[in-house]
Amino acid sequence: MSFKEGLKKIYFPSQIIKLVRNGPNVPTTSNTLTFRVPPAMNKMDLKSYLRNIYNINVQTVRTANMPVKIAGVGNNTIPKRPKFKKAIVTYDGDAFTWPEAPDSETFGIQHAQEERVRFMHRLKGWRIRPDHDVQAAKKQEAATSADSTSTGKTTEASA
Repeated sequence: MSFKEGLKKIYFPSQIIKLVRNGPNVPTTSNTLTFRVPPAMNKMDLKSYLRNIYNINVQTVRTANMPVKIAGVGNNTIPKRPKFKKAIVTYDGDAFTWPEAPDSETFGIQHAQEERVRFMHRLKGWRIRPDHDVQAAKKQEAATSADSTSTGKTTEASA
């Protein structure tokens, strides 16, 4: 019984398939992609997933089970990271280019400010306080409006 490509129904996997940068020995102009996949995923699953969902014409898939890094000594060993399988996929088409990394100084500043304001609104007794100049302008405006209302009352009382 042979495997027929494209006939297997593919659903979005419940496992994480992560695209990672190629190692230093792989040229950047080559048509290869490197993925971190769960150990239970095989070559055929990955190939059909990439073909049916992303329309990538896969030529070869090479996999390697990566060893677990262990922390501790003797009987007190704890795995530092979970097991994973590294899959190197060769495909037809143009070479994949990674997008440029965002500028770390400006990346997410607006989002961080919005989140800070949202968080502060949740704090008990917190309110947004305007700047000092805005407060001074409001005090002047309140004083002028109070003067105009007080002069209006005296003219009505005298009449």
